[in-house]
Amino acid sequence: MTIHRNRKISNWFVKLSIIMISFIGLFPLSAQAEEGTLKFHVTPEFPKSQIEDSTSYFDLKMNVGETETLTLKLQNAGSEPVKVQITPHTAYTNVNGVVEYGKDAEVPDSTLIYSVEELIETPDIIELAGNEAKTVTLNLQMPDEEFEGLLAGGLRIAEVTEESEVEDTGEGVAIKNEFVYIIGVVLRNDRTSVQPDLELLDVFADQLNARNVISATIQNFTPTFVNRLAVEATVQREGETEVLYEAHQEQMQMAPNSYFDFPISLEGDRFRSGTYVLNMTARSGEHEWTWSETFTIDADQARRLNREDVTIDTSMNWWMIGALILLIAVIILVVILLVKRKKKPKKRKKTK
Repeated sequence: MTIHRNRKISNWFVKLSIIMISFIGLFPLSAQAEEGTLKFHVTPEFPKSQIEDSTSYFDLKMNVGETETLTLKLQNAGSEPVKVQITPHTAYTNVNGVVEYGKDAEVPDSTLIYSVEELIETPDIIELAGNEAKTVTLNLQMPDEEFEGLLAGGLRIAEVTEESEVEDTGEGVAIKNEFVYIIGVVLRNDRTSVQPDLELLDVFADQLNARNVISATIQNFTPTFVNRLAVEATVQREGETEVLYEAHQEQMQMAPNSYFDFPISLEGDRFRSGTYVLNMTARSGEHEWTWSETFTIDADQARRLNREDVTIDTSMNWWMIGALILLIAVIILVVILLVKRKKKPKKRKKTK
């Protein structure tokens, strides 16, 4: 059975592309609001270290150990007071192949040497009175050692409301953000370009949104963006030629020194234990990478994931159970009749 995932992936990507905060190296100065009302505005003021071609995000060329001041002008757009929080983050690649600038990866890539959030001083929550404008500065300290390529991240500027300032997330107390601007931050020691390179780290049975997928972990171990990334993947049983599952996605992007788990959907199918082969090709511009990786799904893992997949009906089939009980009852009855017949004494013939 061949499962075509590319149509579903394409639909996901169309929806995601509308709200993407970055695309093909273009860093954002964007806003997202639940209620659709602009509560405040943010304008970056660029320092002398800003590269002249960049006008919508911080793109700084600085020397080793040098310090810089990042300046933001905040303007309350309404008459009601607003609280604003600014947090720095290191860019990473999410499961959809989109670069995130306003969040932190759960586990940073092992090749990431410096994190942007560790280089930028975190300010306190800022209070803006009605229609008030404030200029806010953040101190940036470049690493003490020279590095190749880029460090990428972003500043998340978020509204914090009084009633949701403290929220119980189950993992502790967190601040709930309702209105967000994201401003990209790129740091470099020089303008020397670095060629991208990818590696396939792992292939394993997984789930995405409580649905069975096979995940292939792709790593960008270079300090540069991988733009216009296209990935094709097929999965088949070892020793067989039939393609069981496949996926295709284009126009993705990877952050420097990051990884993501590329999903290949089973489209509602159950995991079955055994040994499989993943064949994958990734392309970015003139660069191309191909991998063939064997992986195994064991029986316990398959059962556990199948139970957790919301598209698989794991409820008891009462019709089948009833039929099985009836069949067993008939067999028992037949056995009892045969035993009784065998035990019944034979009639003796009368002698003349």
